[in-house]
Amino acid sequence: MKRLLLLLAVAAIGASAWFLPVPPEPTDDLGDLVLDRPGLTSPADRAIWYCPWAQATTDRDSVVAVSSIEEAAVALTFPVAIPGEPADTASLQVEGPGAAGLTLGEVARRGDSPSFIEFDGGPSAASVTVRGPDVLAADACVDRGPDEWHFPGGSTMPGEALLLRIFNPFPELARVTVTAVSDIGVEALGDFRGVTVNPRSWRDIEFEELLRQRQDLVVTVAVEEGLVIPAMRFRAGEDEDWWPGVGLSGTWEFPVARFDGLDSAALVVSNPGLGAVEVSIDLFGDVGPTIDAAAETIPPETVVRFDLGPVPGDIVGARVVSTGPVAAAVVATGEAGTAVMPGSPQPARRWMMPGLRSLPLEEGTLWLLNTSDEPVSITVSRLTSAGLVGEKVIVDPGNMRPVPITGSGTAGVLAEASGAFSAAWTVRSETGVAFSVGTPIADG
Repeated sequence: MKRLLLLLAVAAIGASAWFLPVPPEPTDDLGDLVLDRPGLTSPADRAIWYCPWAQATTDRDSVVAVSSIEEAAVALTFPVAIPGEPADTASLQVEGPGAAGLTLGEVARRGDSPSFIEFDGGPSAASVTVRGPDVLAADACVDRGPDEWHFPGGSTMPGEALLLRIFNPFPELARVTVTAVSDIGVEALGDFRGVTVNPRSWRDIEFEELLRQRQDLVVTVAVEEGLVIPAMRFRAGEDEDWWPGVGLSGTWEFPVARFDGLDSAALVVSNPGLGAVEVSIDLFGDVGPTIDAAAETIPPETVVRFDLGPVPGDIVGARVVSTGPVAAAVVATGEAGTAVMPGSPQPARRWMMPGLRSLPLEEGTLWLLNTSDEPVSITVSRLTSAGLVGEKVIVDPGNMRPVPITGSGTAGVLAEASGAFSAAWTVRSETGVAFSVGTPIADG
């Protein structure tokens, strides 16, 4: 694997604890809200979200945050990976548009607790934030996925750890094949063909000993039988982050890829196909946009890293454009902590960010990116127990903009505009930093 320094012009990048409000009392009767086959037999007006990475231990806890445009009853199920043991459950009520959340430790404190969350109204979204004395990790939950999940952004160099979790929330056995490509080529993982995952359970695979000292490691999970929801955890130094897998796309947008305290940042692009692709990188920041800042031909079954370290400016966003389908993520480390985030394959007019807020010792920020040729006026609304508190934000063409989220009582954020844009969010504290993609809301 060769590390690529971005080709920058001299004038480059010129121009332009968490304390949610106390949730309402659980609804006594949710009827058939939690279905036997979550996500498979749900009516069209319902939505189910899957969160593989929640944890509650003696020194860590997680906040599961939910939001909905319409009023919704929300049922949360935390399966127990012991056959015959009943799942832990909880419920919330969301007054739409609104957001709510619960602390996992108040429901179950047994270590890892993947979950699925069902809404009886929507559109909806969910996220999980893990906090502890040595960790701050967050990302959006997923409601669907591809037959092949790709995880660019991993590494197993000294001092790093990489773990794949394969979560099967369904009542049937699942079978998957796990493959990997690294900076030394296609990896031999014959033992991970036909890996089984029991119903309502999960399986972890650690790569730091299995594939040691890989600077770039892209893992792929292909579903052979049943359905699974995989996620990846990367630990570097004292912090770690979780992120969901993605499918393939010809475009990936990153409203944030680097800011102060994350000196080592890179875009990792994987081409799993059998033909070469041409990839170009557009950059956005506080000193303006640079279109085609870097370009590279990526051979078949190869991963390439685009180093963002030399890029001028305090904040950096990016767009990856490819002539063929690729997977892309940003990985950033530094004194601020460790963060990994996949890109968004396309902009949208509305985004929800449940869980985005600032606390006395944490800083939450919404990041907006406009890659179009026209300015976009975006209404950013904080979702509170008292309703929406909004402000107008103008993002010029080819620009990104951070929006600090302040004020008490915020449980999430809704961003909407007449034109399409991309959104992500970050949280930062003394214990680490986390990046999360926003959840796009389809027009309708």
